[in-house]
Amino acid sequence: MEYVGNTITTENWSGENKIFIGKGVKTFNGTLHRYLTLREDDANHMLFLGPSGFQKTTTMKAFLQEIYLNTRWGRNLEPPLIIVFERKYDRAKAQLVKKTFYELLRRWGESGLSARYSQVKELKLYISMLQHPAFEGQIGLMGDFALAWENILGFLMYDKHHTYFSQFGIKPLAFPIRRFVFNPTRPLNHIALDSGPETEVIATFIKYDRLEFSDIAKILNMNVNTIYAQLIKEAWDNLRIRDPDDVISRAKQIYEEMLEFLEVDPGKRKPSMSLWGVKSVMQYLKSNRIFDRSTKGKDLLDLIDNDKINVIDFSQNSQLTEEEKNIIFKKVIEYVTEDYIKKKETAVFIVGDEIHNYLATRWGKRIIGKLFREGRSNQVNLLIATQYLHNLPDEIVYGASHIAILGTLASADDYYLLKKVVPDFDVKFERLVASSPAEVELLKRKERGKGYFIYNKFFTERIHFRPSQTL
Repeated sequence: MEYVGNTITTENWSGENKIFIGKGVKTFNGTLHRYLTLREDDANHMLFLGPSGFQKTTTMKAFLQEIYLNTRWGRNLEPPLIIVFERKYDRAKAQLVKKTFYELLRRWGESGLSARYSQVKELKLYISMLQHPAFEGQIGLMGDFALAWENILGFLMYDKHHTYFSQFGIKPLAFPIRRFVFNPTRPLNHIALDSGPETEVIATFIKYDRLEFSDIAKILNMNVNTIYAQLIKEAWDNLRIRDPDDVISRAKQIYEEMLEFLEVDPGKRKPSMSLWGVKSVMQYLKSNRIFDRSTKGKDLLDLIDNDKINVIDFSQNSQLTEEEKNIIFKKVIEYVTEDYIKKKETAVFIVGDEIHNYLATRWGKRIIGKLFREGRSNQVNLLIATQYLHNLPDEIVYGASHIAILGTLASADDYYLLKKVVPDFDVKFERLVASSPAEVELLKRKERGKGYFIYNKFFTERIHFRPSQTL
């Protein structure tokens, strides 16, 4: 099986990081094709905005595919480091893939489909398993970023003369993916089947060494002013003891030292509820498989690299609380901005769907706001999707370099905000308005994948965005 590789070299690179984003409605320089240049000396943050059902996630996938294929960074022309935080899987997608597969078989036959789609044998096997009663509920749960399956849906007819692919001159491709799951809720091979033939699925963890006391306190919603919390903080942060058993032992020692200092009669000493609190917290760490000792081997942050696209699976494939997801997100961002950029001279692109989930906490707002303000200096860029702008921190709205609007705006507040930020927005933008309930669905089908692109917050144009080459 062949898939997309890192094929750009010093000999064949154009010398410019330019990505194909879609087709405009007016000809510029003799073409409708639109390209976006990503610069090493500038921020390349992007917002994908619009109501549900207009292909925000699909368009964001298409952009990151272009970034992986057609950009190289630094003196060694390194591929970018791409990290995707995936929030959910889609039960309907696998059924649509199955329906499309049989439709194309009837149209072209197996040999005709094989000539156009290199993963026919793998997809045929996947669909046969999808239909088998033994795998019901175990497969057919494709993630939003199943980037290792070639996109068979691109062969559906867009109009009488063109498929979705042919009108843009592109073809289906599979990308090399490294998918990380935590506390997997189903077998890894089933997750791999849904993710595509070029996916490496890894059940991973975070080393205790990478956690600070504040991380543990957030996960467990601890009152940091209690005695047991202070005992843990003394051992974990001040003494740098990062083994739960050793923390319990040290807490006992600290408690005994405290009693001696206070000259409490040994015969009058009572069982300590504070020590019991320390033990409970450490037992949680020991029983939770998303955290472990360094001796277990390489963890998530050791394995993230730019040889593949990294997908961190926060969908139902991973058994995680929202607090645990937030801590993992925080640790990844910290690692990339403080450590990884010192190891490799390349740009980083962090992809976050449903960004509001990471803005629910104070530190989440702070860390994302800081990336939008300071990411340019470290070449760390964010691609994030949201339905609404007006509830985002100012740093995100004003720090975004480019804004893609899919379909229309979901809020009148966003229209007035963009009027303030983008000089030509009120002149170029037209809201979609349905005149009847029936027209709502008609407009959604007609405008799916279409919208507006705002370049550097200076120029707005109507655009039909390029489709994703993967499912």
